Amino acid sequence: MAIDDRMMNLLPVVNQPWPPPQYDPINYQFRLWDAWYSGDAQKLSWAYYNLGANSPAGRAYFATTGEPGMPQPRPGQFRGGLIGSISRFFWGQPVPPGQKRSKYHVPIAGDLAQTSADLLYSAPLDVSCDDPGNQEAIEGLFDDGMHSTLLESGELAAALGGVFLRVCWDTDVSEWPWIDIVPADTAVPQFSHGKLVAVTFWRVLSDDGKEVVRHLEKHVPSQNTILHGVYVGNQTDLGEVYPLTDFPETQQFVGDLTDGNAITFPDQPLDASSVVYIPNIRPNRLWRDLGPQAAPLGRSDYAGIESLMDGLDETYSSWMRDIQLAKARLIVPQQYLDNIGDGEGAVFDTDRSIYTPMQMLATNGTSDIVANQFAIRWQDHRETASDLIGRIISGAGYSGQTLGEYDAGSGAVTATEVEQRERRSLTTRGKKILYARPGIRDILYGYLSIRRITFGDRTVTPERPNIEFPAVVLPDQSELANTAGVLAGAEAASKQTLVQMVHPEWTQDQVDEEVQRIYYELGSDLVGRARIMLTPPATSDETLSQQVQELADPITAPPIDPAVPGDSAAGGD
Repeated sequence: MAIDDRMMNLLPVVNQPWPPPQYDPINYQFRLWDAWYSGDAQKLSWAYYNLGANSPAGRAYFATTGEPGMPQPRPGQFRGGLIGSISRFFWGQPVPPGQKRSKYHVPIAGDLAQTSADLLYSAPLDVSCDDPGNQEAIEGLFDDGMHSTLLESGELAAALGGVFLRVCWDTDVSEWPWIDIVPADTAVPQFSHGKLVAVTFWRVLSDDGKEVVRHLEKHVPSQNTILHGVYVGNQTDLGEVYPLTDFPETQQFVGDLTDGNAITFPDQPLDASSVVYIPNIRPNRLWRDLGPQAAPLGRSDYAGIESLMDGLDETYSSWMRDIQLAKARLIVPQQYLDNIGDGEGAVFDTDRSIYTPMQMLATNGTSDIVANQFAIRWQDHRETASDLIGRIISGAGYSGQTLGEYDAGSGAVTATEVEQRERRSLTTRGKKILYARPGIRDILYGYLSIRRITFGDRTVTPERPNIEFPAVVLPDQSELANTAGVLAGAEAASKQTLVQMVHPEWTQDQVDEEVQRIYYELGSDLVGRARIMLTPPATSDETLSQQVQELADPITAPPIDPAVPGDSAAGGD
């Protein structure tokens, strides 16, 4: 399919709907995922009750908590169809007039997103460049907060199915450019055969309820171009184009414009991009039938488990309702109540020590005060909630062990059992790394290109760095030590193999250094034993040490440091 490059170099026309209507199914799902990720019960009610639309009915719904004047639920909430299917969600059910909202939310969606980010970026990445100047520039970038940027991007990608990384700069803030995050729900991407060819970001500069000011920023990587535009419209339409200089938020871009409203990089390599899209994981089961512009988008960790999270909230709300209803209450006759005024009702003070005698007849010598307290079905609710939590975690691609859901009564477990319990999470992590690594390499390449060409830094030569993700779970050290001891006793492994087994996270240089230390200590011990057994005239200490060293490793024996205490002391014998 041919792509019209001329259209990619243009910003949207005036007075068109925004976001584009063809992205409505995607934006609708983004609103639901964002509501779950936020952990805000009010946002969840708004998203499901009003189908995520910004309408007066949705705004009015949150202007009251059930008092008189609350808008009546729409009839469609109680019927079939799309609205009816949404109302079957716990968070889509309207609150009956006269009642308070008493729904409880379990923020497990936020835990899933945080877990995904921790699995990928809890430890700094190992980024290496062939060019020393590039290595210094990349290390400076990570020291300036790139690691925390990746942590944040990991959360957003898990929640919204993907995240954009872009190179940005402001010489009033920093001497060099840096890498920023753009959430997927504020972008309109364009793909060609699964590759990102253009993307338009937008942000709302001001919104007074009538007039909405939007800033659009369009990146066209294949043309090395970034376009900026400001539109003044309303809630649904972009409106008219206004100069960038009219708004303080966009004045900073004017000085970088080289061609009308565009920033161009004529000397930058065409394969160096100022923006990349990192999908959370693919394929996207929801949007694969929406065409080539939606299928390349990543899949959220929440995809397919929204109803389970909704059921978990309903379970906890029911549990809390049982607790509220089970509070001890006294049922007393009307005459026991104190009148607090006309139209104000009557109350019964349970803390009063002395009561005024009342003229009443006793029934069979018993009091008319009845104590009432319902049972709390805590076991049923706990088991239901535990089952839902397990299914939610599994549906998101993780192990219960990763999120702290384990059997407390199982006692101590071996490293092998821990690894097996984490297997599903580690598998999911491995899949996400396959999507994250190319995007991070590309954006670092784009960063180095912009730093050299736009900022004139001749100490860097653009290249794609090598990236290694550190191990997230290491085997138990005691078990590794026991295994190494057995292999050493059976003479079935070399010293280098044993050191690598006990310290799998070490580099080759660290392993070689440790092997050398082991051989040296072994040689020193043999020298000491030999001195006791030898009679004068003995071989010199230096010659004896050399003989022991050759016996220890006749092929690649490491040199013995003469400055080590022990060798020098031996010279005084």
